[in-house]
Amino acid sequence: MKEEKAKVVYNFEDDVFLARPLERDYDSSFQIGNFIFDLDQNNKVQGIELINASKMFGVPKAFLKDMISGKIEIVVSERYIQINIQIKTKVRNADNTSSLSIERVKPEFINPTELHLAIA
Repeated sequence: MKEEKAKVVYNFEDDVFLARPLERDYDSSFQIGNFIFDLDQNNKVQGIELINASKMFGVPKAFLKDMISGKIEIVVSERYIQINIQIKTKVRNADNTSSLSIERVKPEFINPTELHLAIA
C-alpha cells in the first residue's frame, strides 16, 4: 500500500492528535478507548484522532507541539485494528522520537483496509 501525505494537527490545549490523508472521503466516526477513527462511505478507516495524546505517547505535551516528521500505519484485518505511530519532534533544538503501538479488537462493521500516512 502506498504512503499518503497526511495532515497532522496537535491541539495543545485539549491534548488531541489528529491525522488524516490530505485527500479523503469522510462519512462517519467511531471511538475505541482514546482513539476516534474516521471512516469513508465503505466503512474503511480514513483518519485517526488520539485523545490524551501526550499520556498515550508518554511524553510532555510540549514534545507534540512541533512535529518534524513521522509515519502512521493503521492496519485493519478481519479481527484486529493495529495502530503504529512514530513521530519526530523538536524541543529546544533537540530532536525527540516517540512511538506508539496498539492493537484492538475490530468492530464488525469496519471493513479490512490499510492506511499508511507520512508526516512531513
